[in-house]
Amino acid sequence: MAETAAAVTSRITMSIWLTACLIAVVAGPFGTFQTMSFGLRLAYWGTVITSGLALGALVHAVFLTICRGWHPFWIDLKAAALITTLLAPLIFVLRAGLDPMLTRADLSPGSIWINTGLFVLPIFVLRRQLTGAERTPEPRRPRLLRRLPDALQEAEVLRLSARDHTVEVATDHGPATLRLRLKDAIDEMEPVEGVCTHRSHWVARAAITGYVSEGGKLFVTLANGDRAPVGGKYRPRLEELGLVPGQDG
Repeated sequence: MAETAAAVTSRITMSIWLTACLIAVVAGPFGTFQTMSFGLRLAYWGTVITSGLALGALVHAVFLTICRGWHPFWIDLKAAALITTLLAPLIFVLRAGLDPMLTRADLSPGSIWINTGLFVLPIFVLRRQLTGAERTPEPRRPRLLRRLPDALQEAEVLRLSARDHTVEVATDHGPATLRLRLKDAIDEMEPVEGVCTHRSHWVARAAITGYVSEGGKLFVTLANGDRAPVGGKYRPRLEELGLVPGQDG
């Protein structure tokens, strides 16, 4: 809701609202120029567009909350359809009440719904084009993922472990083995933040859930249940990051 409130009160949204009101009042679309005076058009279109903006903010906030995984186009399309359905009855009542030359019998609810949709959807599209409000850039993915099987392309890498001349890649979707040097594999994990815990082990920092000591040896525990050993050379860095206790802890 906070994001939506900020978007509604933005300069872009206010500019669209003012422009839409001016165009509607001056041009008098859908026959309002012929049947309404300037003052009536101002009251009618000002109420319609302001109500549409308020409904749009509410509906868009709901859709962004429950449908964040949807493509922005489908969010806009479905939100516009819902807003049209909610706004059309208000337009029917306003037009019948304010237009001195029309009665309710002269108005077609179906035509009003279609005309409202033709008015609402372009405003959604225009606002997205001007602001790119929901067009967040795709986060950069590690180059190492390109080496993994197709089934792991969308996986999150949790750990890299050197095994002879290969690297074992542990992901949240399962493991894979690559013929690659550990150093090169770590380089290809950019921009994922990680840390070496041992000369043969690298772990994604976000995957570390804690630590455990066993038989005098220290391990960090990972989200998938794996453990990675902590070497003495690498322990100070892990202590600095607060991932393992200090030597005196």
